[in-house]
Amino acid sequence: MKEGIISFLSGCLYIIMTASISDEPFKNLIISLRNDGLLKEADQLHDLIQHVAWTAGSELIGELGLAIRKMKKDHPAGLSDDSRKLIRECMKMVRRVWPDFPE
Repeated sequence: MKEGIISFLSGCLYIIMTASISDEPFKNLIISLRNDGLLKEADQLHDLIQHVAWTAGSELIGELGLAIRKMKKDHPAGLSDDSRKLIRECMKMVRRVWPDFPE
């Protein structure tokens, strides 16, 4: 069973499911992209994680998903097998927060 937060609002009981999210796949992807020579893309992900003040973690995860999706489209041949594997792991994290996130 997933962990959840129980909230009581306006006389209604809500159970908000929380997803277990890790930044490790994103950090590992940044390293792998640098190894692939995709420095601009690696820096973009790094900046999203380290240098932008987000109002919510879900907002950050959504923006990371958009950046990764664009990178896959722009550099399909420039990604190593390791980077492709890490992208799949990152997108699993994105879909935990945004289940309907497009491929």
